[in-house]
Amino acid sequence: MFHNCPLCLSPSHDFEFKGEFTHCSACDLIFRAPKASFTGLGEKKHYLLHQNGPHHDGYVSFLRRAIDPIKSHLLPNLQALDFGCGPGPAIKYILQSYQISCDSYDPFFFPEGIKNEKYNLIFATECLEHFHDPQKEIVKILDLLEKGGLLSIMTDMHQGIGRFPDWYYVKDPTHVVFYSLNTMIWIADQFGIKLIFTDQKRVCVFEK
Repeated sequence: MFHNCPLCLSPSHDFEFKGEFTHCSACDLIFRAPKASFTGLGEKKHYLLHQNGPHHDGYVSFLRRAIDPIKSHLLPNLQALDFGCGPGPAIKYILQSYQISCDSYDPFFFPEGIKNEKYNLIFATECLEHFHDPQKEIVKILDLLEKGGLLSIMTDMHQGIGRFPDWYYVKDPTHVVFYSLNTMIWIADQFGIKLIFTDQKRVCVFEK
């Protein structure tokens, strides 16, 4: 049982409950307690089952959704970070054609992947839904982003807790937090960043 929202820290009187899911009315985040069998090594083993990497054309094409909106900003010699890249970092592979150097960080697979104090570009694709402590992780990401830099994220945005029972995104037991477009707007306001693009479904780009 959560006593505070893991993103905005609002107390439980702002919560709406539906089964194992909790909705925070303050920031519109929906979250659930991580299952004990899918934390630590169990979580890592689950990620190793994913067919995600630079040699999977479908996945590379999927990730381009986070890159296409900022193509005009992709200049040679910029420093990028793929935050939460998983076992097969693909953003680094895609950015090679733009002559952009990209570090790959993942707490399970590349824990030493952060090489610079600041980055021009940070990508966080299909990882925000895995954050057990989303506020802490977002602060960490923004601390690594230089002023004027861009953060491009991908996570499927929810349409309300009432639609959860049939939503494919909740079937993955490692998905523990779910954001809406309203949550993204809240993040922009609270963290002092500007939401400069969204497809209103999965992709959001912020400028610091």
